[in-house]
Amino acid sequence: MATTDAADDITIIILLIGEASGVFAGFCPSWFTVSSPFFHEQEAKEGNVKRIRWGEAAATAIVLATGAAVSQRTGKALPLIAAAGICGVFVAGYEYMIANPSSDDGSKADTPWVLPKKD
Repeated sequence: MATTDAADDITIIILLIGEASGVFAGFCPSWFTVSSPFFHEQEAKEGNVKRIRWGEAAATAIVLATGAAVSQRTGKALPLIAAAGICGVFVAGYEYMIANPSSDDGSKADTPWVLPKKD
């Protein structure tokens, strides 16, 4: 196995993040689109959600395979761990946006770090 130094590890992780975002963008619409009223008001919403989940699965497989290949090449687990974390962020983001449509003025808790106000 080839060994890498810390600078190489950082470079590899940055490239893996960029690759992951491109793969997810290729398979799934944007988080904005998925959370928009347009998306949630369509008659075909259930079919669209199913296809987004297929995209999540395909993108996750590709990103994890990339992480595994880099881990195999470098002899380090960090790239595979980073790939799994990146996939988790993207899939959680899509699932959050599907479950929480955006509001007209943003006053509702439409971000994951703001709790909804209780009436």
